[in-house]
Amino acid sequence: MDLSKHSHFPPEAQQDPERYRFEVELEFVQCLANPQYLNFLAQRGHFKEKEFVNYLEYLQYWKGQEYSKFLKYPQCLHFLELLQSEAFRSELANAQCTKFIEEQQLLHWHHYTKKRMLYQQQIMSQGVAKQPTVNK
Repeated sequence: MDLSKHSHFPPEAQQDPERYRFEVELEFVQCLANPQYLNFLAQRGHFKEKEFVNYLEYLQYWKGQEYSKFLKYPQCLHFLELLQSEAFRSELANAQCTKFIEEQQLLHWHHYTKKRMLYQQQIMSQGVAKQPTVNK
């Protein structure tokens, strides 16, 4: 892709367009983990645009292992999956719905962290896990 004719692209995009596209799509996909951003997109009607919905469908390649390993906020993949539903997209315009999603996300993080810490403490108190033996 020759971006040299397009002045609205930054110089780094012109030097390595594939890397630039990867970084832009990575950033956008991770933004989908933010319910407030989803509400912003819904209120501005982006989820009603066929091109945007098609773009969300295209972005599902991020669920593959070769791409998902780059994600810092893996919950964005859950939201990407939910965004394939027209009903979910339309509900996101409702501020109360967005607030509920955000609260559930925060509760999940809180309890996950607590459970993960307890699990790690349990593993540490047991010492190194023994390798299972194979019966012959």
